[in-house]
Amino acid sequence: MDIDRRIRAEEFPSVPELAADWEVDERTIKRDIEFMRDRLQAPIEYDRKRRGYFYSEPTWGLPAISMREGELVAVLLARRALEQYEGLPLGEMLSHFYSQLLKTAGQQVGVSAATIFDRFSFVPPPSLPVDAGIWDTLVQCLLNSHSVEIEYLSASATQQRTYQMDPLHVANIEGEWYLFAHSHYKGDVMQLAICRIRKAEDSGKTFQCSETWGSEELKQLLFGRYASMQGESEEIRISVDSAYASQIHLKQWHAQQKVTEQPDGSIEISFPVSSGGSKQPYANVIGWVLGMGSHAKVIAPAKLKRLVKKEIADMLATY
Repeated sequence: MDIDRRIRAEEFPSVPELAADWEVDERTIKRDIEFMRDRLQAPIEYDRKRRGYFYSEPTWGLPAISMREGELVAVLLARRALEQYEGLPLGEMLSHFYSQLLKTAGQQVGVSAATIFDRFSFVPPPSLPVDAGIWDTLVQCLLNSHSVEIEYLSASATQQRTYQMDPLHVANIEGEWYLFAHSHYKGDVMQLAICRIRKAEDSGKTFQCSETWGSEELKQLLFGRYASMQGESEEIRISVDSAYASQIHLKQWHAQQKVTEQPDGSIEISFPVSSGGSKQPYANVIGWVLGMGSHAKVIAPAKLKRLVKKEIADMLATY
């Protein structure tokens, strides 16, 4: 569409100019022109004097790609939502794509991007930056099913540890990027914050994965930012009084949650969490329960009740 626009404006665009503007290889532009000529039957000719392309039949028209105002708003909102990823190569590519798309779509619809951006915004949760080189290595290993060696510093550790991992899935959860990978050492699936990976190297060794990992499987395991994967599954049961019950109904806290209403207006919410492995799923539940203050009470399991009680005692000691 951009090539078509420039030719119609009699700019006589050349391959080097188009490649520089779009930040692609010249061969890509040549393939685009060949596509227009061979598939779309565009009457593209090269003017040696002007050193650029023109249409030998000015009345020829590019097959229309129409976009209504509502569709443009949706595209721009998607662009706004993805701004949080601009520190990654992914973000740079998306930014370039959208800027080129809006040149054409904005003129077609008559609504400026600035107008829409002024009226809508997305405020992502705070997150730590991800190293672009580490991101590239992880993505390549993930797509090619290559094992990767990483150096990792967890939130609770004082020293980095080296892991041999088989990457299975990468997910952005509440603004933070996580790698889910099979550990050669532990033999189970680990969740690692990519911002805490200090080094990543492609081993070049291909692995075979028998486990099914995708967004739907991950959603079944998540509570907040953390997935519950190791150990036996146990049921979390929380009683929430009538004053706070409406707040619980407003959000899906866990994919497998069950909410039971009581005669006095209070509710009981229950969902499964792994009893072993990482302490993070429990820590996330503890923070959630404490966030409701006196409105919530842990019914089960006993271990979670003890941890919440200890945290409250530690808080009292602090104050």
